[in-house]
Amino acid sequence: MKVLFQTRPDFMKNPAGDTVQLVSTGQELKKLGVEVHLSADPNIDLSPYDLVHIFNITRIKESYMFFLNAQKQKKKIALSPIYWSPNAYFKREGASPNTLAIWKHMQPMRARLISESTLLLPNSSIEMDVLRQDFLNVAPFQVVPNGFPDSFIGATPQLFRDQFPSIPKEFVLCAARISTRKNQHWLAKICQELGLSLVLLGPVNDQTYFKSVMSFSNVIYIGTLQGELLASAYSAAKSHALPSWFETPGLSSIEAGACGTVVISTDQGSPNEYFQDMALYVHPLNDISLRSALEQSFNASPFPLMRHIHKHYPWSKVGEVTLDAYSTIIVD
Repeated sequence: MKVLFQTRPDFMKNPAGDTVQLVSTGQELKKLGVEVHLSADPNIDLSPYDLVHIFNITRIKESYMFFLNAQKQKKKIALSPIYWSPNAYFKREGASPNTLAIWKHMQPMRARLISESTLLLPNSSIEMDVLRQDFLNVAPFQVVPNGFPDSFIGATPQLFRDQFPSIPKEFVLCAARISTRKNQHWLAKICQELGLSLVLLGPVNDQTYFKSVMSFSNVIYIGTLQGELLASAYSAAKSHALPSWFETPGLSSIEAGACGTVVISTDQGSPNEYFQDMALYVHPLNDISLRSALEQSFNASPFPLMRHIHKHYPWSKVGEVTLDAYSTIIVD
């Protein structure tokens, strides 16, 4: 089987959740014997491929061009929407009317992909429910969850402790892009009120916002970590907090849980479908919920969630689910 992945051209330069999903899925499919290629060319010749897999309709322009090219060449299209309506977030953040208008203006493009792709691969049943709410017609679907690297199983704090000996023994971790949507300023504020050290990992999306977050004396910014060192950082943390305005469900929450860390997650989006009653949930407008979750995290056990994530969400299993989905639309 030959599959072409198509996504935004800057997926590596500006990494986000779609980057991790695409790269990890591709690696696992290759292990299963699938020939996976990648292109951001909207006019590429698709004759060598059995299937085109498009990622992400939040930034729709490129995905729409990939879709039109695949339709024109009569190719089967698998679509990972990675979709959540940002309207409530825009309104809370006081986004300009222009931002809201642009999102609305692009919805007909998204609607075409959602209704005319061969198969939708949402990351959760909750995401699929949102797609049904926002779009009149939807294509057939199969849920393909997000995952964590299998190598993270058995992670220990030692490597992180050795590399960053000045970090306090007890700290809260947040691994995510530093951006308003991830809500680190609020997290830093509540952590400071509770006297907790907060360690931030991830690229900086917004320098002004980053400066406001770093104005709190309890915050330590390390930058971006990967692989074994990232797993060790998760393992060293008392809890991992991702109090975003929404998540589908938050890759770093899955990874942290897999490394045996207590997970504090936003209640907005699909985290509850993944973590059920084994995580602590916060509402991004409720200070009490975050304060309570941070306090509870020091006595909570991470092991029920860790076992649950190990069973259901390793990328190796996600690769198998993805291949199974492909097989439903490719006829030999």
